[in-house]
Amino acid sequence: MVVDAIKRPRGLPVDLSAALDASGVIGAWSWSPRSDRCTLDAGAADVLAGDPGLAGRPIPLEIAKACVHPEDRPAVVRHFQAVRERGGLFVAEYRTLSPTGQVRWILDRGRLPAGASSRRTGHGIIIDVTDSRLEDEQAAPLPVEPLDALSVAIDRALECRDALEGVADTELQLLIDMLLLRLGQSIAKTPAAAAGRRGH
Repeated sequence: MVVDAIKRPRGLPVDLSAALDASGVIGAWSWSPRSDRCTLDAGAADVLAGDPGLAGRPIPLEIAKACVHPEDRPAVVRHFQAVRERGGLFVAEYRTLSPTGQVRWILDRGRLPAGASSRRTGHGIIIDVTDSRLEDEQAAPLPVEPLDALSVAIDRALECRDALEGVADTELQLLIDMLLLRLGQSIAKTPAAAAGRRGH
């Protein structure tokens, strides 16, 4: 169950909570293929479902994605369904529309297990990339494909996180989460990512 995306570590040289805030990470999600339910942490539940009170509760995809912008929702849901059928990396950039009318751009990245009967759980994070989209508010959503070594590294880190799901070692989980955070920051800074957001 995901309730808090990453708990603040003790004795580490960085303030992980501050690093997450500075990098635009909003929250995290998990998805169970057996129950076909998503579980969001408080940040993801607020932005994606419009209700932080849903945090930690397994909910259907249509509720978990209720705040995806109506113009973007069909493509996002189709993409998620296609990836969950084969398993693998799920990456999408889309808009959300809050109940108060606020529009945000979201980069959604995670990994889904293959097969509806899988006992494994998919995991992902969402990052607010609104600032980088301000120059082109009317742009169509840009699906992001894994094109470089950083994307491959994120894929492997998500596989590692999935493999450690049954291991009761919070330090290992924290290290994987920190690695995912750093990889996400690196991808956001790449010239290709910036050019892709400006050009679409």
